[in-house]
Amino acid sequence: MIKKIVIFLVLFSSASFFRIIFLPERIIFLSQFGVAAMMFAVILVDQIYGKEKKTELNFRDPVLLIFTGVFLSMIIASAYHNQSYILTFWAQRFMYFYLFYFFLHVLKPDIKELEKIVLTLGILYAVSFLIQYIIYPSILFSVRQDVERGTIRIFIPGSSFMGLSLYMCLNRFYKQNKLRYVFLVVIFISIMILTGTRYALAVTFLAIIASLIFSKIIRSRYVIYTLILIAIIPLFYIFEEIFVGMIGVSEEQAVDFQENVRIRATRFFLDDFFPNTLAYIFGNGQDHMGSTYGIHVNYYKLAYGFYQSDIGVIGDFSKFGLFFAVGAMWLLVKAWRAPLTPETSYLKFSLLSSTLVLPVAGVFSNPFSIAVLCIIMYIFDINIKERKQARNETRI
Repeated sequence: MIKKIVIFLVLFSSASFFRIIFLPERIIFLSQFGVAAMMFAVILVDQIYGKEKKTELNFRDPVLLIFTGVFLSMIIASAYHNQSYILTFWAQRFMYFYLFYFFLHVLKPDIKELEKIVLTLGILYAVSFLIQYIIYPSILFSVRQDVERGTIRIFIPGSSFMGLSLYMCLNRFYKQNKLRYVFLVVIFISIMILTGTRYALAVTFLAIIASLIFSKIIRSRYVIYTLILIAIIPLFYIFEEIFVGMIGVSEEQAVDFQENVRIRATRFFLDDFFPNTLAYIFGNGQDHMGSTYGIHVNYYKLAYGFYQSDIGVIGDFSKFGLFFAVGAMWLLVKAWRAPLTPETSYLKFSLLSSTLVLPVAGVFSNPFSIAVLCIIMYIFDINIKERKQARNETRI
């Protein structure tokens, strides 16, 4: 029971406790740093005193390379952006959630229990979103909330829990044919539509279609096409106004592609943002508003609309450099090559979704995305271990 509570605390903390309005921002930040410190302490004690044989950490080296990039970036932040090591160390606290991967190997939770926790958080996220949507303009969560594209766009942190829960429920429906999983999938997709985020929605539908096509349970292509139509047509009519709004925005941005703010931000953060060649290797570091560096980065946001978070892995590269980028890509390649059981095959579709959103989302630098990524890596490790054990037993 204590193990579940601790895991829930880590995951909820990674999502900034959904930014509930009565929790001050400083308390949220301190709790995140405290949770990271707690994980580090437990891992350190286990390394010194732990005697039990550990499951092989197949993703240890890529994660350590990511940490290398994170800490080396502090040098450039200090030397060329006049931001102190202490400020940078504090500002990049969200990256310390990669410790969760090693922490899970210390706790050794059962995969099914871990899935229950993720699904619980996914449902909790969905309920929280719907409550905020219904009571708007009253505010329950201190997050960005805009009325545009025919909907109320609400950006509560923690969407990765719902995303992983979606693919988990799809996989369980394929295997068990229980309608409650379809109900949850429809709720999760409806919330994604309500956010009005075009790229994420398109990627989700592609991943769902891939899950149908590559499912070993549904063999008839006609059944696949029918299921896709049954799912898409009602959703389009229910949320027609939102889809029309998203299409309108896409048409406006397509008129002058070169002037798209994301394209201009990409050029800026790949060129003008770097003070020298060494910064491409070490990175520039995470900015903090307590320094001139943070003030400059904030100016780029306000004056030009240049957000590092809007250009995905390129924005992360501008912060943490080449070591980070190599570690992230290495991690992704190892994950794609890792074997899975039929019960955990949904992880590949979650991985597909994460891969496709790399150009526009900080999959490797968003704390709740990192936490979900750590869960995926841990389950991969357990599957690899069980696969090796089964192979050895067969030989005997």
